[in-house]
Amino acid sequence: MSAPAPNVAPPPGNPRFPLLDGVRALAALSIVLLHVADGTGFARTSALGAFTARMDAGVALFFVLSGFLLYRPFVAARLAARPVPSPARYLQRRLLRIVPAFWLALLVMGALGWIEVLNGNWWRYFGFVQNLSLETVLGGIRPAWSLCVEMSFYLVLPLWALGAARLLRGRPRPTQIRAEAVALGVVAVASLALRAAFFRSDRGSLWLVTLPAFLDWFAVGMGLALASAALAGREPRIALVRRPWLAWAAAAACFAVVCLVVPLPRGLVAARTVGDHLAQHVLYITVGALVALPGIFGIRPDAQRASRAIARFLGHPVMAWLGLVSYGIFLWHQPFLDQLLLHDVPGRAPALPFVVTLVITLAGAIAIAAASYYLVERPFLALKDRPRRGAPAAAPARSIAG
Repeated sequence: MSAPAPNVAPPPGNPRFPLLDGVRALAALSIVLLHVADGTGFARTSALGAFTARMDAGVALFFVLSGFLLYRPFVAARLAARPVPSPARYLQRRLLRIVPAFWLALLVMGALGWIEVLNGNWWRYFGFVQNLSLETVLGGIRPAWSLCVEMSFYLVLPLWALGAARLLRGRPRPTQIRAEAVALGVVAVASLALRAAFFRSDRGSLWLVTLPAFLDWFAVGMGLALASAALAGREPRIALVRRPWLAWAAAAACFAVVCLVVPLPRGLVAARTVGDHLAQHVLYITVGALVALPGIFGIRPDAQRASRAIARFLGHPVMAWLGLVSYGIFLWHQPFLDQLLLHDVPGRAPALPFVVTLVITLAGAIAIAAASYYLVERPFLALKDRPRRGAPAAAPARSIAG
């Protein structure tokens, strides 16, 4: 098998999960669909709008992927009694992955007049803290508030990993697994409690888009990393893992519930009650975890036909390539869409219908994302695992399906 692209290559010596490239593409495409449906009014006027209005579940999918992929090298090393990855090298990889393309996007779109970032608040946008001010949280690249949450998680994760290594290393492997599973559960429950408190607070709306309110989503991804490392080399007995089609069927059922049963407004606005808000939040992460399961634990060649269809879909070259350029899609689609909708008048039918707007937005965002990847991201990503002078070369990472 050919070496993975630098965009998706894991740290040296760690396995790769190729089906997650397709899952990443699904997350990016769902966010595009969400914003196009909202911007054109489709989410509020069409019967299918009940589903498109809930496509922000893709954010949960992104956070699950981050929690899983970034934490697995740390937890796998600890369970194998190996030194944990270097936090400095980890942070270097994250900065090379995120910063160059984001800064360039801000500069180019700011110069074009697509967004307003070259002003007194420039440091909030370029410093990944736009989510900490009501003035900027939905400014600049509007969806980037979630990227700011991710950056916060990137900083916290090695602290958790080093703390777990200090407290648990040397204990029996089953004890380590149980203790960390409990700890992650406590973090998730505490995060939900904080979210409920933030929702009830008059000044809590801003805190709802910060890391403490999303730690439960990341904790689910980290829990899946723990399970993956613990079960490495063994055949899982869990039905949702052994039958991937069942995981996706359960995800579809949960998504239907959040779309059709929980009384949520059709728009990018908050739920009316704390109960509805928490139900939406929990169902989103349930959907995200279930959708990611086949990519995490793999799909056997002799699996049921429906499961093999999932493997073909997620592993299709088009889905893999879209996952490769998904970061650029995320960064560029909303400002590009805003330019299409620039002359639309609120309350009137948009100049372009939903389907046409969706096709143009996808085509434009994917084209720009491809240019961003090949001209900007890939050259920087090639530096991620360059060995230091005098250091021995790392063993090549092996590619596995789960």
